[in-house]
Amino acid sequence: FPGFFSSSWSRTISAMAVFLRRVVGQLGGISPQHANGFLRTASYFVLQQRGVKVQVEGRKPPTLITEAMPAIRSFTKRNFDQTIEVAVRLNIDPRKQDQAMRGLAVLPKGTGRNVRVAVFATGPAAEEAKKAGATIVGGNELVDQVKGGFMEFDRCVATPAMMQSLSKIARILGPRGMMPNPKVGTVTENMTEAIGGLMSGVTFKAEKAGIVHVAIGKMSFPDEDLLANLEAVLKVLVSLRPKGIKEPYIRSCYMSAAMSESVRLDPEEVAMLATGRGLDKDAQREEEKQAARTGWVDKAALDWDSVDPQTVVSKKLRRYLEERRKLAAKRQEQEATA
Repeated sequence: FPGFFSSSWSRTISAMAVFLRRVVGQLGGISPQHANGFLRTASYFVLQQRGVKVQVEGRKPPTLITEAMPAIRSFTKRNFDQTIEVAVRLNIDPRKQDQAMRGLAVLPKGTGRNVRVAVFATGPAAEEAKKAGATIVGGNELVDQVKGGFMEFDRCVATPAMMQSLSKIARILGPRGMMPNPKVGTVTENMTEAIGGLMSGVTFKAEKAGIVHVAIGKMSFPDEDLLANLEAVLKVLVSLRPKGIKEPYIRSCYMSAAMSESVRLDPEEVAMLATGRGLDKDAQREEEKQAARTGWVDKAALDWDSVDPQTVVSKKLRRYLEERRKLAAKRQEQEATA
């Protein structure tokens, strides 16, 4: 980086690193390896402030989504049908109650595995569950079976009336992630929809670091099916976005197969796929440029208030729409107070 090492910032950092490495290191306060790590980290942040893009050592370069799936297939193959999984890092703090994310993503192309569903219901809801294809249906007698060690099922659905009885086996179902939850849609009277969603969908929950792991299919799936499932998962994550979260909401997204390496997906394509705009970047940019030109020349010709800023790729246009919304909100407040 020409001129970087002649700057005052770099001289200060270099001097501090030499001091840490030679003086403090001799006293046993810090190792030379830690001093070198400090120099690399400080230099990285200085370069970022100067607007220089730096490739972090060890971080995978982004890969186009259409190229990621063939790349995963080219890795070492196993003697079983590997599960394809995505790990999405969100800009949330799950420790906060309003940002604790969990839900159910229905995959349009299925999960590639047989899911056994147990339904805790009685009366008409039990009959509906049997017709919907539930593996086992029962009321208090099924609760007693589970309490006695019966666990031949993968997912659970219950009616609101049965939740009090399920409290007896909450310590059995809870650690396994099987406890019915109204946030996931497994506590309901609509058995057909709930069972269908569990058989063709996957449940997820954000970890402490805001990372969501979701299985989107098997290695035997065609690329088109995996892409459709990935799009469905990203749309669900966007729909569950808590209020007040700053951009970027999706910080990174990795795809991998079981017992294999991972691939970092292109963040721009992930954002486009999450908002249902497809993967044609050139066409999307051209449409936004045309809309921006038309909008700034004749703003009345377009209904800007109906455009969601988060669905726009262009940063300038997104900033313009956000400012427009803020001004509109201020006007409404002034009119209300007046």
